[in-house]
Amino acid sequence: MAIRKIKRIIVPITVLCVVGIFILYLFSQGCFSPGKIAGNSHYSDMALRADKALKYAERKGLNNHYCLFLDYGIPSGKPRLFVWSFEKGRIIYSGHAMHGAGKGSTDESPVFSNVYGSHCSSVGKFEVTRNRGTRNKTGLRLKGLDLSNNSAYSRGIMIHSSRWVDINKCRKFIPLNERSCQGCVTVSTRDMAYINRLVGKEEGNLLLWSYCDAG
Repeated sequence: MAIRKIKRIIVPITVLCVVGIFILYLFSQGCFSPGKIAGNSHYSDMALRADKALKYAERKGLNNHYCLFLDYGIPSGKPRLFVWSFEKGRIIYSGHAMHGAGKGSTDESPVFSNVYGSHCSSVGKFEVTRNRGTRNKTGLRLKGLDLSNNSAYSRGIMIHSSRWVDINKCRKFIPLNERSCQGCVTVSTRDMAYINRLVGKEEGNLLLWSYCDAG
């Protein structure tokens, strides 16, 4: 009887200790970090870009309710893909995005290119089209609208999900993986599902503006 009582005490304590250690590990990996969002240079820059983005979207006949911002200056292990509501004037959703592995890119620092076969991410304004990929049926092809990314569509650049992001987004930096990202905007399955729902209910293609502010 005494042994049973001891077990009833020890087992819950052991479980709590294991859970506590796991939570501490997740904190150390940045899983519960809010990222560089409100109250810093990244957010301030985004708010300034939003005015330009709205004017640009209206001029190009794109959606004037929402747009996407992707700040490659934020570590990939933190949220750096943002859905901005023009009506509310703020971020309404944020998620993770990894970058391409080409031309000497590292986990910490992307190298950007607009060249076919470079496997690099590109910066600039994109139109999120409704066209799906041939293999990735949930992804959406991106059309580059600037000189820095105007080869995006012919390169097959998309915004799409990857399990690699799902399992590595709690790290400080998402490890490069050419099988998962060859220059596309590669996000988690949860984030892609959100974007697909948003695209499905909105008229007009969304603007995605990617940039790198190392502030």
